[in-house]
Amino acid sequence: MDTDKKITILLADDHEIFRNGVEHLINNEPDMKIVATAVNGLEALQKGLELQPDIILMDISMPIMTGLEAAAKLMKRNIKSHIIFFSLYDRDDYVLQSLKIGVKGYMLKDSSNKTFLKSIRQVMQGDYFYSGDLTNLLVGEYLKKEKQSEENEKNMPIHLSNREIEILNQIRNGKSNKDLATAYNVSTRTIETHRLNIMRRLGVKHIENAIELAIREGII
Repeated sequence: MDTDKKITILLADDHEIFRNGVEHLINNEPDMKIVATAVNGLEALQKGLELQPDIILMDISMPIMTGLEAAAKLMKRNIKSHIIFFSLYDRDDYVLQSLKIGVKGYMLKDSSNKTFLKSIRQVMQGDYFYSGDLTNLLVGEYLKKEKQSEENEKNMPIHLSNREIEILNQIRNGKSNKDLATAYNVSTRTIETHRLNIMRRLGVKHIENAIELAIREGII
């Protein structure tokens, strides 16, 4: 198989014997390749940002920075890598924190080699892989609650303050930040903050989209 087509993996664990065992297992697979290893959470964070492999296999409990902390920082940077945790413990709090961060997999260290490899391939296909009956149940419940929360947010009425509505109307009419700052006797930075708050409240990234949505919803 062409090595360029292999699943690239960063392996992070502070126990050398375990790390060597996993590295040997993965590198014997025709469709996978360890491209780097890390011995603590900080190193995993640095190499993850630098290399952005397909998969980051990471122990939850590591020195200097935990796997949970490293994963949270990586996810905030919107890296393309999928993160899979492995741990000695099937703890509810670990599982729920992992899901909240956006980690796609959670395996116990006593999982079989077959399960270990399956988790990597399944996550690469865009699925979740959380080992154990209890964790699978938790995943289902968590995702169900997340979906319900998203639906509730969609159904919530859009609310802008009177000042925000005024400013959005003025922007619609072609007024610049400088014009508005002069009109309201505030700094242009304050007007920019209003613009950002309006876009955040309406869930859009551009002020033009905010105007379109506000018109459609009858706000302006």
